[in-house]
Amino acid sequence: MSGGKWTAAWAEFTQKKLPAIRTRWAAALPTILVSLTLLFSIWGIFGVRYVVMTSFLTLVFRTRHRQDFRPRELARTAVMMVAVCLAAFAAGRGLWWALALNLVVPFVLVYLLSSKFSPKAYFVYGMEFVFLQLMPITPAQLPMQLAVLAYGLVVVTAALWIHAKIIHRRRHFGTVRKGMDNLCTQLEKLARGESVSAEHAALPSMMIHMTQVIYGSRGYTYLANGYGKVNYLFMLLFQRFYYFTDHFVPSGWQPGEADAAWLLELAELFRRAERELNGPEHPELRRRLDQLRAGPGLSDGQQNEAMGEILRVFGVALEALEQVHPARPLKDWKLPGDQNKVKGVRYAFGLDQFTTRFAVRLSAVLCLGFGFVWLTGLEHAYWYPMTAFLMLMPYAEESRMKIGNRILGTLGGAVVSILLMSLFHTMPQYIAIMAVMTCFMYYVPVTSWTMTVYSTCYGMTLAQLRLGLMESVELRLAYVALAALTAALANRFLLPNTAGREFRKSVEELFELDLSLLGQVREYCRTGSQDLNRMRDRLVRSHLVENEIKSSLKGMSQAEQEFYSQMLPMNRRLVSELEQINAYLRSRPQLLGTGHSRMAAEVLDNLEDAILRIKLSYTRNELVPFFDTGRSPQAFGRLEESLYFNTLAVNCLQTLRQMNELLESKANG
Repeated sequence: MSGGKWTAAWAEFTQKKLPAIRTRWAAALPTILVSLTLLFSIWGIFGVRYVVMTSFLTLVFRTRHRQDFRPRELARTAVMMVAVCLAAFAAGRGLWWALALNLVVPFVLVYLLSSKFSPKAYFVYGMEFVFLQLMPITPAQLPMQLAVLAYGLVVVTAALWIHAKIIHRRRHFGTVRKGMDNLCTQLEKLARGESVSAEHAALPSMMIHMTQVIYGSRGYTYLANGYGKVNYLFMLLFQRFYYFTDHFVPSGWQPGEADAAWLLELAELFRRAERELNGPEHPELRRRLDQLRAGPGLSDGQQNEAMGEILRVFGVALEALEQVHPARPLKDWKLPGDQNKVKGVRYAFGLDQFTTRFAVRLSAVLCLGFGFVWLTGLEHAYWYPMTAFLMLMPYAEESRMKIGNRILGTLGGAVVSILLMSLFHTMPQYIAIMAVMTCFMYYVPVTSWTMTVYSTCYGMTLAQLRLGLMESVELRLAYVALAALTAALANRFLLPNTAGREFRKSVEELFELDLSLLGQVREYCRTGSQDLNRMRDRLVRSHLVENEIKSSLKGMSQAEQEFYSQMLPMNRRLVSELEQINAYLRSRPQLLGTGHSRMAAEVLDNLEDAILRIKLSYTRNELVPFFDTGRSPQAFGRLEESLYFNTLAVNCLQTLRQMNELLESKANG
């Protein structure tokens, strides 16, 4: 290579690759420090026997250190980890105990903690259960093991507190702030008569992230904590604003002088709210909001009424910021019965459920693995169930990747271990090797095969303290091969969750959520009562299912990608229309029994049949004739005193008709 090429290559490395490497090391450094602290302190204080606990304790830090410091959640985690520790101790009492508890405990962990939207929530506790069985203890040793666990949790808690307070700037409502800034920019551009297409297109991804935050804040019995509620209300705000710019702002709109001034005033209010989300100025913001709402507003009637509904949600969100505690569960936001896993335990054994299928698969593999350990009594036989656990993932495709990476990484790690152990022979050198491998384990991506190389070297170094190097390598390779075979067979024949199967289930679920939302709105129109928590749950899950479908499109044909890329925004628009109709009527209970609610009920009656037929067409891939009421949207009449409500009702029908036309074009194409 010539001197010029060397110079160019070095310049590219220093300007592009080196900054990226530094960033990755900086991101991994807190986890590395916690892992090394746990490794050496547990080894030094309690002995090498308990070093295995370092792995899952470090994982607790790694999964939480980018979040705010939440003592309540950490206390719940500690209680669960103690319970799992006791279960692992019981599983080590003998063969039948191992078989029974490895059938029950993994199933319960997956069922209670995981879902389609958070499939790996079980992993930390499952890892603890498996790893603690690698070193069965006597009743006399149980207090010591609990003491090590308590010590490790104290270290992790202290590290999380330090990271939150000193190293990591606390991020409160990060996506909410980003979304408010987006709305400010849109309002300022609208006031100048400019296009807002770029900012408009950026909102859906923010709303998806906020629904993930909301879903992540739910517990066994409640929909969200205070942090989740605030995110939910601002997600509604963004959803309505997105709909506003889609349907109430015509292309090329040039506002008058008064409208432009009003939009800029609102932009300034939103900008101040974005800066004061964590501050004490919420009452002042609400006072200014009330003044703005009491003013003349926008000159166009539909725009003014639609903006009024947006500002009403904004006011509720500001009130929530004053009243709720971010980490405190909302007892009045109860999970609907069909989503409450404690009350809905009868659904736990439905083999069509995502979590149930994986729970059965994981339990069966671990039962087989630890049964093998107890029946054979072979040296280091626990490597077999441990490796099988690490290979088995909720999705079949991810499991296949993990199996391949584990085999390749184990082979590479064995070669590296042989080279290192031939050069280094003392305990300080072994400790140095383990420290270096720890650093690289948390530097490389979790999904890479190179991480398995480093973890294998780490494990081989520990095994070297007891076994000969070549014996350790041979046993490791044999158990990895056996685990790979077991995981592959389970992945293929024992209730696999494939991407194709889950995609079809997601499409079906999306329409079921539409029907459930529709049913809630219709119930309110007819009876004046409604389970609002069910409405909230369906709205959040609809966004999450939409994101699941969107994420699955990458491996599909171009035609399928185009088809669903058009269908998903239509469905998002339908969900927004149903939510706004519901909120409009709930905020005006005096309208029940009037033309508004009768019109809504009539529209919803027609929508239900249309959604059912479209659902059958989408999920069964055969065209079902669209139900035609014989009436045009205009036939429902216009409620001149409520142009906003009328527009929503008419748009619902038009959205369903567009979805059907899209399906017909697919069938005819």
